[in-house]
Amino acid sequence: MASILCMILLVGFFGVIGWKLLTGGIRLNYLLYGLRLNRTDGDYTSFFSPGRVQLLIVTILTASYYLLQVVHDPTKFPEVPAAWVAALGGSQAIYLVGKAQSMLFRIRDLIDRRTTNET
Repeated sequence: MASILCMILLVGFFGVIGWKLLTGGIRLNYLLYGLRLNRTDGDYTSFFSPGRVQLLIVTILTASYYLLQVVHDPTKFPEVPAAWVAALGGSQAIYLVGKAQSMLFRIRDLIDRRTTNET
């Protein structure tokens, strides 16, 4: 009985998400794009982010592997190989390093603007 209720709950979640995607409640425009500070005029421009692409691909592959293992043997939680965990962690680290670098450049630009405005 509990497994049937869990399946109903999961189907409901996927149904709501699917409905929101189809009706535009969840927009995927510029999902793989980031914002970059244009140093000449101080405005933000969007750019294609390879970090987001690799993060999305590795996350989908890892989740698919895990889901296939659950479907293969639903009586227990599957063991996730260390290589998959390392790949997902490395992917997250690459993305976060890119975000940290972007934030560092923004902070540096703000400091540069304040020092030039004070003089």
